[in-house]
Amino acid sequence: MAWCFRNIRRHMGMLVRQNFAKSCEKKLNEQINMELKACHQYLAMAYHFDRSDISSPGLHGFFLKASAEEREHAEKIMTYMNKRGGLIVLSSVPEPLPCFPSSLAALKHALKMELEVNQHLLDLHALAGKESDPNLCDFIEANFLQEQVDGQKILADYISQLERAQNDVGEYLFDKYMGTGMHPANRIP
Repeated sequence: MAWCFRNIRRHMGMLVRQNFAKSCEKKLNEQINMELKACHQYLAMAYHFDRSDISSPGLHGFFLKASAEEREHAEKIMTYMNKRGGLIVLSSVPEPLPCFPSSLAALKHALKMELEVNQHLLDLHALAGKESDPNLCDFIEANFLQEQVDGQKILADYISQLERAQNDVGEYLFDKYMGTGMHPANRIP
């Protein structure tokens, strides 16, 4: 009996499904899982830099904020999937890298992750175009693409600044000013 009601409820959810290809649904599920993987990795990075032997409060705050944003992205996509009548499939999140030899290595890893997430979004957008799904194209454009480009630029700027620091005092000052919003995109107006 319970099985019957579940199938009826699932069928009712499918009533809202229109012009939503299974290939797009699958790619959106992959994107959700990529966002959750990035959330998990950023959380591990944040608390690596919060350790007493590392003590980089600027990087801790930066990566903590990045973790929250990645989770928000996953939740936004899940909400969208439910609106379109899709089925959300969450996979296990791989274990994140536990620590980094330097702030620079962590920022380079973050940029690599963001480039991978962005490429997946671009592939998803191309697939939505191929499947003639203008709603999905609009959702990706309106919610993700520009934010990804902006985030990549901030990380690239931080990497350049930290590469110029080249010593412990420079890294200390980098972290100190990071907490105060040294990048124009992070400053409070």
